[in-house]
Amino acid sequence: MNPTNERYDALIKSYLEGQCPQDEALVLLSWIAESKENRDYFEAFKDVWSLTDFSLDEESIDVEAALESVNKKIEAAETETKTIEMPWLRRNYKYVSGIAAAMIIALFIGFLVRNPFNSIVTYAYNSENESTYILPDGTLVNFDDEGNLSHPKHFAKAERSVDFEGAAFFAVVKSEAHPFVIHCNNMDVEVLGTSFLLNAEKNSERYTLDLYSGKVKMTAFDENGNSVSQVEVNPGERGVLNVVEGQLKTMTYAEVKEEELKTDHVLDFNNVSLTTIIETVEYIYSVEVELPEAYAAEKVTMRFSDKDSVDEVVETIATLFGLEVSKTDKTYTIH
Repeated sequence: MNPTNERYDALIKSYLEGQCPQDEALVLLSWIAESKENRDYFEAFKDVWSLTDFSLDEESIDVEAALESVNKKIEAAETETKTIEMPWLRRNYKYVSGIAAAMIIALFIGFLVRNPFNSIVTYAYNSENESTYILPDGTLVNFDDEGNLSHPKHFAKAERSVDFEGAAFFAVVKSEAHPFVIHCNNMDVEVLGTSFLLNAEKNSERYTLDLYSGKVKMTAFDENGNSVSQVEVNPGERGVLNVVEGQLKTMTYAEVKEEELKTDHVLDFNNVSLTTIIETVEYIYSVEVELPEAYAAEKVTMRFSDKDSVDEVVETIATLFGLEVSKTDKTYTIH
């Protein structure tokens, strides 16, 4: 065994068990990225681990040794029965040996089935835990707020699958042969290798996914598990699920910013011209505000939040200059 690789065996074992501290995991991932030899070694180690789940210090089932033992017993049986006619056994030695090998493999598989080593690991992020979590395949999850993440101790060969609830940034390790799927109650997010911010907090009326790189597919399901809506999200877009209606849609960056301004805005102006402030108010509240030309260049400092109505905002502006406000439909006149 390569002595350099041997130094990392314990670290790889800890990583695959999900017990590797963040700093050590980053050391291991850097080592893996150094060369193809290191990557091949890690992949080989991981493949063996996923099949057996036995540590290096524990006894493992040696199938070849077991087969050899059975063959020796068959040979011994054949020798001992020279005075007894057993032509069938001698004629079908390979057949019997094959059955014995199959029986051993079946027993071995049965042993694994009865002992499900690939248990589910659950990570609950709160103020007492690290916000960064690394999955068995190297995917990085950085929690924005409290949340829960559950995943198999070892990912299956066909698919990497996790259950998630909360808000977190995902940097998924790319693997075209192994799609990465996030289950969020009645929504699935399928990716190959990408980075995105996923907000799927408990009891939220909508889930959002802001995509930074790659491509993802979002699928919504009804209470019976039937797919009812599906969208593909591209970089710079936001995927949105209306949890109540079970419908998905995508939004461009401009649409997202406009929505944020209208639904969750805080207007903080510092020595800004009154004309600029009026234009911002008109855009956010979808109204028209008429202002005397004499005040257009006046600079003011003021702050509004999403809790302030358009009436309050316009009245405040007028009061600053000792003016009055009249309103007709969606038009405000300051005079």
